[in-house]
Amino acid sequence: MRSDKLRVLQLISSGGYYGAENMLLNLCLGQEKSGCRNSLVLFYNVHVPSVEFYERARRRGISVRMVHCQGRADWRAVRQIREYIHEDGADLIHTHGYKADIYGYFAARSEHKPVVATCHNWVGGTKALDIYNRLDRWVLKKFSAIAAVSAGVKERLIGSGIPANRIKLIDNGIDVEGFARPHVESPNTNSKVIGVVARLDLQKGFEYLLAAMSRLCQDFPGLSMVVSGEGPDRKAIEQMIVKYGLEKNVLLAGQQSDMPSVYAAMDIFVLPSLNEGLPMTVLEAMAAAKPIVATRVGAIPNVIRDGETGLLVDPRDEAGLRHAITRLLTDPDLCRRIGTEAQGWVGREYTSDAMALQYRALYEEALGRTNSLVASPGLPVENSHPEVREA
Repeated sequence: MRSDKLRVLQLISSGGYYGAENMLLNLCLGQEKSGCRNSLVLFYNVHVPSVEFYERARRRGISVRMVHCQGRADWRAVRQIREYIHEDGADLIHTHGYKADIYGYFAARSEHKPVVATCHNWVGGTKALDIYNRLDRWVLKKFSAIAAVSAGVKERLIGSGIPANRIKLIDNGIDVEGFARPHVESPNTNSKVIGVVARLDLQKGFEYLLAAMSRLCQDFPGLSMVVSGEGPDRKAIEQMIVKYGLEKNVLLAGQQSDMPSVYAAMDIFVLPSLNEGLPMTVLEAMAAAKPIVATRVGAIPNVIRDGETGLLVDPRDEAGLRHAITRLLTDPDLCRRIGTEAQGWVGREYTSDAMALQYRALYEEALGRTNSLVASPGLPVENSHPEVREA
């Protein structure tokens, strides 16, 4: 392994601060110890303008810049990325999400630099998004190396024709110590707080959780739920809250910056997603020693051992959610045991330092494949559409 620092240009299209952004910030911070110097480049989305990730990265001392991308096949954006590659003397480009993959590939190809991608997940739901996902998997075939955050994502990549030897399964990691804060447990079972940290997207299973909450609040009148996060389906979720008469029980708190305090304030963490890779929020809740209820999707079953480090239910299972949450509300000893086990497990297996070292090894592997990044016929590149959002 090379002893000098690798210079990596990280590229992402960000509409807020969600799982991929969280992972990337942890990676940039962790890689300082593993011998990498990162610069961060964000696409500015005119349809969903957001500078939150930009500001968070800047506050943490990470070099960060914007790329403005207008209309379809904006080759000016490709040229701007190339200029940043020159300015930084980047050894390679690391992309996150379909838009970054496509534009990053063309910028890297013209500069004869290796390009690495992290595939966090693919979310369907619209024809446009399905087209972008297929286009993404097509261009990924030309990448030097790819990291998949779950076995399911890796299988989909292989099924798309990407050679298995170019794909490496790398678990997400977090700054575990930053989430270890004391929590004063409420002696009143009925006044417990259920916490959700997630993008306001129906793919996160809000429909089933809110249906379960409507029954739980009847059994536990003082029960409340606080949702931290923003997203495109806020209005639909607000309508569901009204539908179930939960206006006094459920608070959509918006995006929060002090996440350790958010986790410290909750008694139970719930993530009822329909589709996931390896959610950072589950790792953070575990690091905060919170008892967790989550669905058996993506890599979640690899992290949560049912009954030991959390409780697992099937996706779209309202009754299962209700039963699992009831177990935790009525068994404080189970909550404490699960929380303690979860905290120990994530501290051993899912740290940002461990993640950074694995990516350093992937970069070294990709640098050995520089010459494989050959020119190919032009690919029509579409700019983001208001309805299209990254996974």
